[in-house]
Amino acid sequence: MKIVVDSREAVQAKGIVENLRRLKIDVEVNLLAAGDYLVGDLLIERKTPTGLVSDIRSKRLWDELEKLKGCEGLNPLIVIEGSLSLVEKLTKWSPSQVIGVINSIILDWDLHVIVLPSRKWFITYLYQLAKRFEAKAVEVPIPLRAKEKFESISDRIRFVVEGLPNVSGVRAINLLRRFKTIKALANASLDELKSVKGIGEKTAKAIYEVLNAEFEE
Repeated sequence: MKIVVDSREAVQAKGIVENLRRLKIDVEVNLLAAGDYLVGDLLIERKTPTGLVSDIRSKRLWDELEKLKGCEGLNPLIVIEGSLSLVEKLTKWSPSQVIGVINSIILDWDLHVIVLPSRKWFITYLYQLAKRFEAKAVEVPIPLRAKEKFESISDRIRFVVEGLPNVSGVRAINLLRRFKTIKALANASLDELKSVKGIGEKTAKAIYEVLNAEFEE
């Protein structure tokens, strides 16, 4: 039984990782493009009730939902861990405000939401999911990046180039100004890569290695 836990979540919720390992779950800590837990093809974003309100106020929640939707081939799920009544006790938000947001996640974003009463219930939920997917022998690749919505083909091209090592948005544009197409970039020599503004020898070697290495599963 295997569960992938996002590296940032593993730091914030050490107790969950420790308890899963006590239950003989194979926990892999890795950087996920979106979500906190990957179990089979189910991508889970965990929220506490007060954490949900905080992310709504900062508008972070909508960015997270966009990333969840961008992970193709996976089924995203929002799990709220803890009683929603805590929101009334600890924040100024009313039940109608919180339910309104949950309805928006379900109806506007087309995402599933489940509310579990405690940390113990959440750990049990993950354990049961792991058992279920183990029985089905479901295993999917870890999403390295969430796909985004693009206004044009040029945005899509830049997104691909930004996936190269040490390539920021500015460096991606400089590379594309020099080589015009991804095909030409892929065929570039090491010296040609180093001639691009902002691309030093170390970055050029890293880009060249990725573009010329064979894929291994």
